[in-house]
Amino acid sequence: MDFPASPPGPGLWSLLVLAVVQGVTEFLPVSSDGHLVLVQTWLASGGPHLAIDVALHIGTLAAVLVVYRRELSALLRELGAGSARELGLLALASLPLAIVGLAWKHQIEELFESGRAAAIGLFVSAGFLLFGERARRRHARGPAGRALGWREALWIGGFQALAPLPGVSRSGTTIATALVLGIPSERAARFSFLLSIPAVGGAVLLEVPELVREGGFGPELLLAVLLTFVVGVAALRFLLSFLGRGAFLWCAFYCLALGTGALLLT
Repeated sequence: MDFPASPPGPGLWSLLVLAVVQGVTEFLPVSSDGHLVLVQTWLASGGPHLAIDVALHIGTLAAVLVVYRRELSALLRELGAGSARELGLLALASLPLAIVGLAWKHQIEELFESGRAAAIGLFVSAGFLLFGERARRRHARGPAGRALGWREALWIGGFQALAPLPGVSRSGTTIATALVLGIPSERAARFSFLLSIPAVGGAVLLEVPELVREGGFGPELLLAVLLTFVVGVAALRFLLSFLGRGAFLWCAFYCLALGTGALLLT
């Protein structure tokens, strides 16, 4: 029995475009997955879209490890000293995403072929960002903010479970949820990006072996991953500098504009 051949993967220049898009949009709360789906649709690039997306996430995962290396070292020291509270919070917040990712993996993969699905997800992201910015401004005029506990971690993790959907920003939903719960913006961003380590690491474990089997992890994709890392470090530092200055509001308007344009063009 003959099976249809897989479509050829994107060329080098397409991969480099995707790398820059991933690096810029992974940490800005505008959904890197949504952008990758739309760009691959407009470039008409073939290949395993979701697997390529996850491969590029390796670059931004490395960016988080570099930028938050001191925080990660502190967590390991706390663990060595017998304190695992924050690691426990991260583990609890990771559970909903793990359940959704494993239970609906194939349905989610199908959505990554749809520009319309990415456009709708961008509208969802915009809603989270608007609520988050409103909460940030309200709490900025009040007391210092509340501590992040087990209940807050579960709420943040529950909304992170929407992140596998294209167009829904993982950083946007998690930081916005934390802001609505009264967590200060710096603490919310720190928890969100530390939470991205198990989230992205789990996705990589699920998808990269398939990409390797298909022969897709060649020198061109490795170069794209490296470029994603470099751009990602710069984008993450930028967001951390401007998070408390109304960045969510502008990102919300951007998501609304891009989502509307995507609906009109797809």
